Amino acid sequence: MPTAPVTPVAPTLLREVAAPVQVVRAQDAMSDVEMLFRAPRLDAVAVHDAAQGRVGLLTRHRYTEVMTGRLGYGRAVMTRREVGQVADWDALVLDPSTTVVDAARTAMARDAARRHDDVLVPGPSWSAASTADLVSALTAALADRAARDPLTGLLTRSHLLATTTRWAAEAVAGTRRRLLLVGLDVVAMADLNASAGFAAGDEVLRAVAARLRGTMPDGSVVARLDGDAFAVLVLLPAVYDDRAAELTAVLRDRAVEACAGLGPRVRAATSASLAGWADPDLLLMEVERGLRSTPHAPRGLPPRAS
Repeated sequence: MPTAPVTPVAPTLLREVAAPVQVVRAQDAMSDVEMLFRAPRLDAVAVHDAAQGRVGLLTRHRYTEVMTGRLGYGRAVMTRREVGQVADWDALVLDPSTTVVDAARTAMARDAARRHDDVLVPGPSWSAASTADLVSALTAALADRAARDPLTGLLTRSHLLATTTRWAAEAVAGTRRRLLLVGLDVVAMADLNASAGFAAGDEVLRAVAARLRGTMPDGSVVARLDGDAFAVLVLLPAVYDDRAAELTAVLRDRAVEACAGLGPRVRAATSASLAGWADPDLLLMEVERGLRSTPHAPRGLPPRAS
């Protein structure tokens, strides 16, 4: 199947934001570091002191400040000094598993002089994250969190509709491709909640979400429409109508079969766009109407496609 426009996944952990950092020895001469800082994009180097078992930071700002010195004589005085004499040995070091929320909060809580220094991240090889990258990742993480259902982690209804609209314009218009929306809901969720409790019902919803994510084609988008209803958005390739109908049936059956054995029955409905044109609101309306009109299936048998 063709590749749909990909929405970047917001980083959630510090290791996903940090980038490899150049490491120098504490006993290296400042003249050696001067060669490194000639690279315009190098903002900082990590400084390793094997004797003391510690790692510090030397930023471009600190390096320039030291090498300039009072009255401009810093270079003559400092060029032969060891890097360890000017490194910041109180640099912020955070575990790679730290969330971007906590990392950004900790970085911004530093005093003004150090607030924009890189955060060092230990590992098999050291890496670093700038405060700017952390703030950017934090913004993306908060936006991603707002777009997702807190129970299942799936996209919300409004963001599914926004994604459908974007795909219709970017991946379907002017081509022979189509958008397919597969709707699925859990039958008698109210009865399950009443008999087994809301915790059991929530567990079923999380299981449905996980199984849909695990069985739908790569690049598809899974969302929670409302309490017990889900939807999967798929970009179909440029094929004839009969082949598009076959793919629709296959994906619908795959969604239903993925939820077998969960206890409650599920029912499904589908809506596929025309080749080269898609109306996001119409797709969603047809799927929801199909879910309401699809009869309950006998136990063990999937309902007929709408």
